[in-house]
Amino acid sequence: MSHESASDGLASSLPLDTLRRYQVPIGALLMVVLVRPIISMDMFLGYGAVANTILIWMLFAASFNLLLGYTGLLSFGHAMFLGIGAYVTAIGLSRFDSSFVLAAVVALGLAGVVAYLIARITVQKGEIYFAMLTLAFGTTAHFIANYNPADLTGGTTGIAGGAVPAWIEAERGLKYVNFGGFQFDWHYLVAAAVFVGLLLLWQLVRSPFGRTLIAVRENEELARAMGINTYRYKVWAFTLSALVATYAGTILEVNEQGATLSLLTVETSGDVILMTVLGGANYFFGPVAGAFIWLFAEDYLTDFEMLVLPLSEFPLVSLELAGVLAYWQFFLGLLFVIAVLIAPREGVWGLIRSGVERAYERIQSEG
Repeated sequence: MSHESASDGLASSLPLDTLRRYQVPIGALLMVVLVRPIISMDMFLGYGAVANTILIWMLFAASFNLLLGYTGLLSFGHAMFLGIGAYVTAIGLSRFDSSFVLAAVVALGLAGVVAYLIARITVQKGEIYFAMLTLAFGTTAHFIANYNPADLTGGTTGIAGGAVPAWIEAERGLKYVNFGGFQFDWHYLVAAAVFVGLLLLWQLVRSPFGRTLIAVRENEELARAMGINTYRYKVWAFTLSALVATYAGTILEVNEQGATLSLLTVETSGDVILMTVLGGANYFFGPVAGAFIWLFAEDYLTDFEMLVLPLSEFPLVSLELAGVLAYWQFFLGLLFVIAVLIAPREGVWGLIRSGVERAYERIQSEG
């Protein structure tokens, strides 16, 4: 092979190698950019208001997967940290008239301390005991918020009104960010914040720390025999996962203009577990896909009233589905069961990846 042809081959392979190396940040960027335009199409939801919530929950699910997918720890109380982020931010804004940045920093600091202490107590108790103890701590956080100590949390009504930063403006149901007279859609700030959170998680899981977490998940005894302090890695995995979840909670507080008690419920922790397993805990984008499927289905199926086949322009068959799809969780649960039975850790994202890879290999072989 000549020097020129070798150089051409190297040059042609560089873009492909770059894409493979940075496929996660590229995919995350495409995701935050395309979520709202896609769900705003008439054939889907027809409106993009829910895009902000979907993006925030994607980040929350990705933070949870640092525990379940990468460390092998199942927490039934992860909603506690989403709630801490929202509640502490709302308390700072509405009760103490603080800035959003200060309230968010306090929320992250408090969540970090709480998560570290909980992890020190629970991570070495075994899988079942860890799950039950995190459930107990999550229930305690819900009780405290409901108890409304010093009239800070608002009890059953939560915190609403006055819990929005001064730079957020609302007009006709839409929120805008206003910095020094420069105004832009709140969605763009949410997308940027979620993108930064996903990048931080990506850097974490691809680092030596993240690789060690995988080793601990696969064979903790062998990792310990190799000299790895598995206890310390589990503690920090729990703490860092909690910090990212809290970060998502601070964004959610602004998006929802307050904090509600539902953020701290066992159901919220259960939802993020289902999202993660549905999407695929083995992959970085698995929980992200699971969160999208779950929240999209919730809005899409509950509003779906009439199925027209083959097209609405050529209505040969019309089926009334409003009464059936009111039970959308049953159908999503059925999809969850199928995904778990076929590939317990692969999920929907793993099945899609496998299908795309097989199709690509077939095209390559035929070519």
